[in-house]
Amino acid sequence: MMSYFWIAIGLAALAFFGYRALRIWLDSGRRGFPSAHRLRWALHGAIVPSRYWWEARIDALPPQEREELLSRETEALGLNRADSLRCPLCQAEVPHAWALSSAGQPAVARGPVKCPDCDFRLDACRHCAHFLPGSPRGWGQTPWDRDDRTFGRCAHYKTYQPVEQACAPDMARRLRDRGQDQVRAPRPIADSFLPPDSCSAFKPDRRWLQAGGVRWPGARRAGLLRLLALPATPAATTSEESTQDDEQWLL
Repeated sequence: MMSYFWIAIGLAALAFFGYRALRIWLDSGRRGFPSAHRLRWALHGAIVPSRYWWEARIDALPPQEREELLSRETEALGLNRADSLRCPLCQAEVPHAWALSSAGQPAVARGPVKCPDCDFRLDACRHCAHFLPGSPRGWGQTPWDRDDRTFGRCAHYKTYQPVEQACAPDMARRLRDRGQDQVRAPRPIADSFLPPDSCSAFKPDRRWLQAGGVRWPGARRAGLLRLLALPATPAATTSEESTQDDEQWLL
């Protein structure tokens, strides 16, 4: 009896992945993909379909379909722009929050990225991979990883600080006995909601973002960011050039 159960599960999985592959095979044919590429994307897309639908397919879409897809999906998100973020505090739209890295992956846009209606900052220290949380009352004590993420330290920027502030009490006494009253340690962060003006090393941490109520862009949003980054349609450029030519002819 169990063997029939597993056979049914296997057939259902085969039908599921086959349906995925068939859709990609047919769509890639309509987009003019060569047969070898169609087969490769059909096999690959059966496991990870987003790699075709939101990467390879976007490059093959004509300009008009790109614009329609971008408009339709952005409207489905309830946003005015595909690179915007819904503020987790006041639900306002934070424009120009996301961008694509040089590798084509989603990233936090170059700051400042802040909500127009409240004090939320996407590029704040509390969302940075270099941020080490800890209350000021815990500085010089261990452990550092406390639940309070309002204050903390920056693991990237380091400054010379009194040993009592930067080290545990036992270590501070040893350093004092050796005649060392300061040590280079991670820079204290008094308010993790606002990054220092001199900071240029912000690196988003998905764990901290999720804890702050921010969802990291998935494959669909990454595809929309690619659409947004594509140059303007050639049709518009051609129309503009023809208009200029007509004006010159009239002159």
